[in-house]
Amino acid sequence: MGAPRVSIVVTTYNRAGLVCKALDSVFDQDYPESQREIILVDDGSTDGTRELVQARYGDSLRYVFKPNGGFASACMLGFSLARGQIIAQLDSDDTWSRDKLSSTVPRFDEADDIVAVFHDLAIVKADGRTDTTIWAGSPVRLTDAPGDALGPYLAGYPLPCWTSASLWRRAALERILPLPEGLEAYVDAYCARHIIFLGRVCAMPQALGTYLVHADNDSGKGGSKPRLERIERDIRGSRAMSEAFNRRCEQFGVEPSFRRTVIQKLALAEKCLDRELLLGGRWRALTWTRVNELGLPAFVQLHLFFQLCLPGRLASFLKNRVIGRFVPLD
Repeated sequence: MGAPRVSIVVTTYNRAGLVCKALDSVFDQDYPESQREIILVDDGSTDGTRELVQARYGDSLRYVFKPNGGFASACMLGFSLARGQIIAQLDSDDTWSRDKLSSTVPRFDEADDIVAVFHDLAIVKADGRTDTTIWAGSPVRLTDAPGDALGPYLAGYPLPCWTSASLWRRAALERILPLPEGLEAYVDAYCARHIIFLGRVCAMPQALGTYLVHADNDSGKGGSKPRLERIERDIRGSRAMSEAFNRRCEQFGVEPSFRRTVIQKLALAEKCLDRELLLGGRWRALTWTRVNELGLPAFVQLHLFFQLCLPGRLASFLKNRVIGRFVPLD
């Protein structure tokens, strides 16, 4: 049998209560079964995931168990095993709509230089409500038609990439791997920020799946890691992401805008601020905003001060409406 057209890489860790719903949404796709393969990388689950998956799905997917090493290592293993021309990722707590693959995979046939396809996801809250999507309110500057994403991103606009809503052309993905040392999460963001140097992308506005907010993911502010460990992980990852992106810019002879540089620094600064708050409280965090190693512009220091001293909604308003008038930070 020849290689499949698309490889579906699902990663999981101790989500026995959710992983089958995710996998069922893959098996329910209206995309031809003969043109797809399903790879499930289990990052050392101890909650019976292995027994559950093997009993339910048997040989209909490729189940790979590895010692716990973190999300990024699980993704790398999945990527290395993929045989398809296209790689589609799915988090084990999310789901796809039935037409996800049939709607997205053919987009790569529109041009050889299309390296990624993104789409929206409906947000499902813990109580089951779905009243918005991930892209809602986000200043996405990409289009459904194949287009350049590097220019808008360098200018400071976001990339609409989420693990369960991203597909990669494998030949392009292999050119930007391996992941940088220190990056243990946010693989989707790394891949998107680097693959856009190699070609065009399609950003489809349809919500072709669901993103579940719950206590065990980053959006739910939970997870199996202690809070300080999670913050330190995010700081290492933010540094690694910024350094890798700057190297890529040098490689291709482009320069990020001042706005993009500020956004990178702000992302790292907010994570460092969380660490200082946890370790020493508000006074230590306030001191850090004035004396730190990041070389923050004065208006970013002012934003961090607002964030520490004002109610959350007011701080957010000042960030987006006042500071953002000079350097939009969305």
